[in-house]
Formats: sequence, C-alpha cells, structure tokens
Amino acid sequence: MYAEERQQAIATLIGHRGRVSVAELADQYGVTTETVRRDLAVLDRLGVIRRVHGGAVGSGALTTFEPGTAERDSTRAAEKD
Repeated sequence: MYAEERQQAIATLIGHRGRVSVAELADQYGVTTETVRRDLAVLDRLGVIRRVHGGAVGSGALTTFEPGTAERDSTRAAEKD
C-alpha cells in the first residue's frame, strides 16, 4: 500500500471511530510505528486529524478556548471577592 492510500485509509478510520492509537494502526497496516507517526504528522499538517499522545483524533474533536483576562476578572466576581 502506498503512503497516500494508507493516509487516506487512516483518515477515514479516524472519521468513523473518532480516535485511534499508533500501535493499533501499525498492526492494522503492517508498518512500523514510526511510519504511522509520519503519516499522522502529514494528516495533522493538512488539518485532517489532530495528533494526540499515542495516536490521533478527528480534527473537530479537540477544542481549546480560554477566555481573556478581562473576561475572567468579571466572571464570578462575587465569589472571588
């Protein structure tokens, strides 16, 4: 299997399952974990998936939002006083 085919298959699998591990992908496709990590890095750069420790999740699975200090100062002001 060519790298592009494997990467497409990995992206599809993550889309269906939500998350996968590097070891699981290496076993499934008969490649080394280093090869899987390279594939995941390519897919992450393209914005198709998000790398996480030990595997990957769908690109929409992780959201990070941290309000600014001005908003945090006014939120729950009574409790902070």
